[in-house]
Amino acid sequence: VITHLLGGSAGREGTAVQMGGSMAEWLGKRLKVNRTDRAILLMCGISGGFGSVFGTPLAGAVFGMEVAVIGMLRYEALLPCFAASFVGDLVTKAWGIHHVQYAMSGVPGISWLVIVKVLAASVLFGLTSLLFSELTHACKRLFTRLFPHAALKSFIGGLIIIALVYAAGTRDYLGLGIPLLVQSFTEPVHSLAFLWKTLFTSLTLGAGLQGGEVTPLFVIGAALGNALGSLLHISLPFMAGLGLVAVFSGATNTPIACFILGIELFGSDAMIYIFLASIVGYLFSGHSGIYTSQRIGAGKPGMRGSDPDATLAAYRRRVK
Repeated sequence: VITHLLGGSAGREGTAVQMGGSMAEWLGKRLKVNRTDRAILLMCGISGGFGSVFGTPLAGAVFGMEVAVIGMLRYEALLPCFAASFVGDLVTKAWGIHHVQYAMSGVPGISWLVIVKVLAASVLFGLTSLLFSELTHACKRLFTRLFPHAALKSFIGGLIIIALVYAAGTRDYLGLGIPLLVQSFTEPVHSLAFLWKTLFTSLTLGAGLQGGEVTPLFVIGAALGNALGSLLHISLPFMAGLGLVAVFSGATNTPIACFILGIELFGSDAMIYIFLASIVGYLFSGHSGIYTSQRIGAGKPGMRGSDPDATLAAYRRRVK
């Protein structure tokens, strides 16, 4: 709450997912369930947090399962995760909370030229996911090394964010970035807006300020898609939508959940392109991600000697 109140460039869903997951873990301990059921409860907590924040219960259900272990889905958790996500969405709506609406207009017909353009853009979306993840982790390491005291670290980070606002000459990159996200679906935005938002968010999170990464990733992806739409001469809202799902897919290693998310947000008219963007963004994001505690069930192509029980952080340390 304080991060958002004071303008930190962070999202809200990360904290919702964390609170949902930790509440599920607390409940599991109180009920003294076994290890398998505790893992399912954790997935349910994540699904409930995600589905309620974005109003996408189907994507929330799959996200809770997919984000836990890279490359594997536990089907015994499917119904519990769906129930948690669906109920979470209903509770949110019962409070009168409305979600931001996006419109992916100008969806082109299927053609080889458009497919090639989408594939090329999706490679860039995946590389942008890699940039965001690596920059955020690097900022966390740097700030922790330079300023061991947590309060001082966040104070210095806040000063840097303020300086960046004056350097950029705009407040568009503070907070969630919803105005920039909506603008990406309606009109051209600055060609480097995605890079500015990446820098603002990585510094905010690196300095120890708390918040989510998903909405900023949505903004980064949509802004990049908007810029590529002008470059590739394709509908800007169409490319903004693809960028939104593909950058998120690469940063979270959840391509199936992102495919479903795209359909829930934008409809099925562009589902072929959404699927391509989600998968390619995931593949080209490298062996990285914003959730370093993810376990590796089935590694991406090129993962050398990955231990099925290792976390993403442990694998990265071993490779380095």
